[in-house]
Amino acid sequence: MKRTLLTIVAIVAMALSASAQQRGEQTLGFNLNYSTGKSTTKVQINDEQSTAATILGGDNLGVGIEYGYFIANNLRLGGQISYGYTADESKTHSLIIMPNIAYYVRLTDNFYYTPNFSIGFGLATTSTNDYTNENFTMCGLATELQPLAVEFRPTQQFAMTVSLCSLQYVFLTDANSSEILNTQITTQVSSNAFNFSLLANAQIGFKLYF
Repeated sequence: MKRTLLTIVAIVAMALSASAQQRGEQTLGFNLNYSTGKSTTKVQINDEQSTAATILGGDNLGVGIEYGYFIANNLRLGGQISYGYTADESKTHSLIIMPNIAYYVRLTDNFYYTPNFSIGFGLATTSTNDYTNENFTMCGLATELQPLAVEFRPTQQFAMTVSLCSLQYVFLTDANSSEILNTQITTQVSSNAFNFSLLANAQIGFKLYF
């Protein structure tokens, strides 16, 4: 009986060790996210005073794919490409490419706390019909912090991820020049988007380990 118990303990220990996030492991993931937030758009024409429009409560929907590599035990570097759509007064389509870093803390068997941080490049197409009756393609900086992210890894090759909170900041800008009646018109557009809401910013995802 004692030998049987020791055998069971050894098998369980080997299983847990096999599912730990070890150096050299790689991941490929897919995620869906929803958030609400605040965005501010400024339009400046020929160095005149900017006009600002603030939009509250925009619904942001997104999908993304992610690759990760463990450079050390429990420390993962990776990158993500995501597409987003914001449904507010000016419909916005965005593409964001961000390297990221995450640290894994084991809470219980196969269940991890995984806070992570991303920073990278953002590209968006938005309509500013209230001001110029034009569509603008803007590019700039995108950052995100997920302090309440967790991962459940029931098998060695498969994991499910959930993030219940994220802090996001995106700054995009664009400038267009045109000539009307021999007058040079320069339009400068900038957009600041700040999203943060506990439990309202939800992201779910799936990962394959190899």
